[in-house]
Parts: sequence; structure tokens; C-alpha cells
Amino acid sequence: MDKNQFQELLWMGMGRAITYARENNVQQFRDVILDACLHCRAVDPISEGTRADYMFGLVNLLPNRQFYCDEVLNALPGSGDDRDAEQRFRFAACMAFKRDERAKQIMYESFEPGPRWGEGIGINFVQMDGRKGLVFAAAKIGELMISKSLEVETGWLWSSALEICGEKKAELALRRAAAEDPRVEAYRLSVVKGRSGKDTWEEIKALGYEQLKPRLAGLRGFRLTGWGRRASDEDVEQAARGLLASQTPTEQLQHLRIFADRSFPLEPSSVVEITLSGQKDLAHAGAVALAQISHPSVRDLAFRLAETRGPGWDHAIGMLDRNWQPGDHEVALGWFESEHDHDVRHRMQMDLRQFWEHHPEPPTEVRMLLSLYEHGPCSFCRRYVIERLIDLHSLPAPVRAECAYDANEDVRDLAAMESP
Repeated sequence: MDKNQFQELLWMGMGRAITYARENNVQQFRDVILDACLHCRAVDPISEGTRADYMFGLVNLLPNRQFYCDEVLNALPGSGDDRDAEQRFRFAACMAFKRDERAKQIMYESFEPGPRWGEGIGINFVQMDGRKGLVFAAAKIGELMISKSLEVETGWLWSSALEICGEKKAELALRRAAAEDPRVEAYRLSVVKGRSGKDTWEEIKALGYEQLKPRLAGLRGFRLTGWGRRASDEDVEQAARGLLASQTPTEQLQHLRIFADRSFPLEPSSVVEITLSGQKDLAHAGAVALAQISHPSVRDLAFRLAETRGPGWDHAIGMLDRNWQPGDHEVALGWFESEHDHDVRHRMQMDLRQFWEHHPEPPTEVRMLLSLYEHGPCSFCRRYVIERLIDLHSLPAPVRAECAYDANEDVRDLAAMESP
């Protein structure tokens, strides 16, 4: 195995990297191992989490384990507000769970949360020290709310605290600390009294298109998709005509998001034109909308994008799904296997899985699933692959063995249940 192959396995979180390290000297891969300790290489961290637990398991097999641990601890101060910081703190927490007091101390000294990922990092303190960790993290995040007047992502830490500490104990801990610390009170008011946003969503989904239109610019994509999913046929047609009348790329983009999970009801040539505009965001949103449509022009566009690899190419399999013809299974699988970019391959692997679900072809399904296992970069999606292979009684023994060390805990559990 060469360095690039080993790095690919690490970035995908596959157990094969660990089984290889158990049986071979991987000293020559030190730089890629360190990189994967310090940086979150998961393709979908929201679903997958970081790779910290997985990398800690790998590092514990190595004779120079302490080198990697020291490098992670050295990188904690000033880590910033991103997924790499979350990965490093989680790796250090794994050390602390093994009674490494130095790691815990450096974590407490280095935690300076940012508005986006601070709560995700803060969960580690609750897992380490329960209510004490909750109060510490709440004070730090509350200070951020007060001193910098930033819109801070909240909810993850509190949800974890409720699960770990229990609702009554968690609320009591915050209330007592808040009586003496305005930072904790700022956090407590935010999460306990809450800004759930439920009323806002209830209001949005009840709007007709004419009421929604003036608010389009301020709504996030998932809200527009949710509105489109629930809207009446009349409102959806009005939204389609609104797209045709849009004067700016921003207006077009917001309208397209309405059709991410609802078929565009008019002739699709205008959406095809937008997808071919060369503007990345518009092309992506247009391709997603076209994947909901059955029309010859959509099938033609899928092959055109496959040839040019232009913006929106990652949704070509989705376009083919609703415009299927005999022989397309080989076409779709070939498109997936020819792609090297992790993000593109991730989006394609979900469409490929659905393609076989919508158009069953039993003789080729196992081959497709094993291709997803080998090339799919997302450990969260890998769970489906292993479950389906087990259902088909087609999980190869070597795959089962390496799944015992996969980055995804669910995959590890499935492998354990399948052990002979």
C-alpha cells in the first residue's frame, strides 16, 4: 500500500487502514496520519462527526503514539472555529477519557469557542465532567454572546447535557451558576427559555406563494424546500412562474430551492438553461430541481454534464433516475466509479443507491453495493451498504473483518452482529 492509498482510507474512515496498521509498519505514513489527526477529513461531518475517535484508535496501535498525542495537544490553543478545532478537541477528549489529566487541563485552558462550532466542542466537557463541564462551557459560550454580540449556534450542548446529566440536574446546575455569573445566565436564557423557531416555521409553511415571495431573500434553502414540499399545486405553479420572471441570480436561486423536492410543473427548458449558465450555485440548484422531473431534455442534460463534468454533474445520476432506460445501471455505476472528488462522489453515492431502489436489478445490486463500499467517502452512508449486504447474505468475510474498525460505530456494531 502506498501513501496515497493509505490517506484515502483514513479520509474515508475505513477499517482497512487500522487492520493494515495492525499488521504492517506505517512509519512511512507519519505525515498523512498526523494530518488526519489534526484535520477533520470527513466528507459530511454533520452526519459523520469528526474522525477523532477513529484516529485515536489508530494512533493507539502505533509505537510512536505519544508523538501524535503531543502534536494534537500543541495544536489546541488558538484552534479557531471550524471542524478542525472540533476534531482536535475531540481527540484530546479521547485522551482524557483514558485518564490523561494533561490532556484535560490543556483542553480547559485552550477552549475559546467561536459562534458556530463552540457548542460542538463544548459537549466534550460535559462528557468528561458532567455538570461541572456544562457550567464551564456555558460560561465560555455565554461570554461570547455578551462580549461580541454574535449570533451563536446553540442547542447541541444543551441537548447533550440533558441526556448525560438529566434535565432536572442540568437545569439546576445552570440556574445556580447563573445566579453568580452573568455569562452563564446569558447562555441559560438562550437555551432553556429558547428560541426554538417553531412559530416562524409554522408561519412560513402556511403562507401562499404571494405571501412568501417578499420574504424569499431572507429564507434559508431548507425552509424553501420544505415550503415547496407542502405547497398546493396552485402555489407551486405560481412559484414556477415566479422563477421564469426572476430578474437576478439571487431571485433565481431562491426560487429553484423551492423545487429541490417538488417537481417543476412547467416545461423545463428554462431550468435547463439556468443549469447550463456556468454559475456554480445556480447550476447546482438547477440540477437538483431537474432531478425531480421526467422529461427527455433532462436525460439529454445528464449525458451532457457527464461528458463535460460541468457544474451540476454530481446530480447526473439523479436526473437519470427519473428518466431511466434499459442499460442505465451500467451507465450510472460507471459515472460514479469514474469520479475522484470526494464531495462529488458523496452526492453521487446517495443517488446511486436510490437508483437501484427505484429500478431494482438484482443481478448487479451486490456489485453496486461493493462499489459503494470501496469508493463511497461517507462513513454514515456506509451503514446502509453494510445493512443491505447483510440482508442479501452477501457481506464478504474480509469486509466484515475490517468493518469492526470502521469510523462509524453503527457499522462496527453491524459487523459484530455478523461475526461467525
